[in-house]
Amino acid sequence: MPNCKRFRIPAMSSLVLLLLTFSQAGFAGWTLNSEGSSLYYVTSKAAAISELNTFGELNGAIDDAGNASVAISLASVDTAIDIRNERMRDIVFQVANYPLAEISLSANGAMLAASNPGQSFMQSYDATIEIGGMQQTMNIELAVTKLRGGGLLVSLAKPLIVNAASFGLAESVEQLREIAGLPSINNNVVIDLTLQFDAQ
Repeated sequence: MPNCKRFRIPAMSSLVLLLLTFSQAGFAGWTLNSEGSSLYYVTSKAAAISELNTFGELNGAIDDAGNASVAISLASVDTAIDIRNERMRDIVFQVANYPLAEISLSANGAMLAASNPGQSFMQSYDATIEIGGMQQTMNIELAVTKLRGGGLLVSLAKPLIVNAASFGLAESVEQLREIAGLPSINNNVVIDLTLQFDAQ
């Protein structure tokens, strides 16, 4: 595993840092519209069963330089089954210690601002993903469309595959498998997202 360390962080420190980053004087950019945004992930178990899961709380922003960050409240996980939500929160995500997952990247803010409504483009970015106090840099391809009113619609051009073991979660997933009495749970999850950012 490439120089990744799992470390304990104060429960709300990541959220506080995120808010401070985008509350500086003179900020001009885009703020995430949580009602118009979604993040789903697909899990696989018992070799042939796939399930769709989501998160209900997303926050984020893009500053005028193009620095983007999205914070995902892991406590808002929704697997459609209450007891499974509880196990995901307590066993896998350990939300008491790691309440947020974060995705951050740097784009070209001037290009985003100068694009015309209806104009779309696709581009690859090196995104930093943090889960459970561990960070990985992953290349992602995004489709970006300028909206009327200056907003942005951002989506993955192709689904993203994330391995739980890369974030130190393999043991937690195995514990979940044992509790649920399943023959297997795949450590790979497939992520898809659509994010709407409103202009400031």
